[in-house]
Amino acid sequence: MNDMIPAPGRPVDAGIPVAAVVARVAATRPARVAAEFGDEFVTYGRLNTTIAAYRAVMDEQGVDENAAIFAAILNTLPGLADETPGRVTDRITSILRGITGDTAAWTDGDQTRQVG
Repeated sequence: MNDMIPAPGRPVDAGIPVAAVVARVAATRPARVAAEFGDEFVTYGRLNTTIAAYRAVMDEQGVDENAAIFAAILNTLPGLADETPGRVTDRITSILRGITGDTAAWTDGDQTRQVG
């Protein structure tokens, strides 16, 4: 998984780290749904907090931020663990594309994915 996601239509010209996308949206719209799997969902706020917790552990182990993002998604959407390893990777890739493609999260637009 590449930590740089192309960001067309975003407030920046180039790719930005996935964790930065999550942190930016979490700072302004923490209750917005970041990802869903089956009946489970995770908000940007919760995903950001979980990434930060895993990042601390991964940093101690010398593992990069991508592992923290992967672990945070699995932790917050535990139903993913029931999939085969290849399907888990595919689903997480799809989730990351959904997060980085959620252009309404960068604006005051669409409120339909808001919780609470």
